[in-house]
Amino acid sequence: MNKILPIIALLASTLASAHGPFQSGFFNQGFNDGFWRDFNRQFQQLDHEINRLQYSANRFNPQSRQYFDKGSNSYVVEIKISDLDKANLDVSTNQNRLLIKGIHSSEKNSDNQSSRSSSSFSHSLSIPSDGDKDNISTDFKDGILKVSIPKLDKPISQIKKITTQ
Repeated sequence: MNKILPIIALLASTLASAHGPFQSGFFNQGFNDGFWRDFNRQFQQLDHEINRLQYSANRFNPQSRQYFDKGSNSYVVEIKISDLDKANLDVSTNQNRLLIKGIHSSEKNSDNQSSRSSSSFSHSLSIPSDGDKDNISTDFKDGILKVSIPKLDKPISQIKKITTQ
């Protein structure tokens, strides 16, 4: 019933404004103008919120690059991250994977409105078979996270021979 009432009012307004005898101040200025003004205002608020969410999602999109640094004999992963500090970063290993996660939360309050938003990312990379998992180092400077994985002289075998007794 609540959904039908605005539809009936809109149809009545359209029909009344199309016929000459019913053109009164109520249908032409008061009801019609107020209805469309409120609709337009709500639509603009929705459009603004969608654009804000798209912008916040795009600005937190990390960019990465991977390379081998001959000078330090290390595999290097660099991730450019905007609007994040190192307290919100988590770098770990799990088996033969390097896991990099970041979370950014913000809260805005004004007199009659408050909003909360949160963005996150996650990177998972294979550690090379000749990468030293026990000596991985990280550095975070100027919005760039640099992860260095030293290269071993000899790869650690992933296969372990089990003898039968």
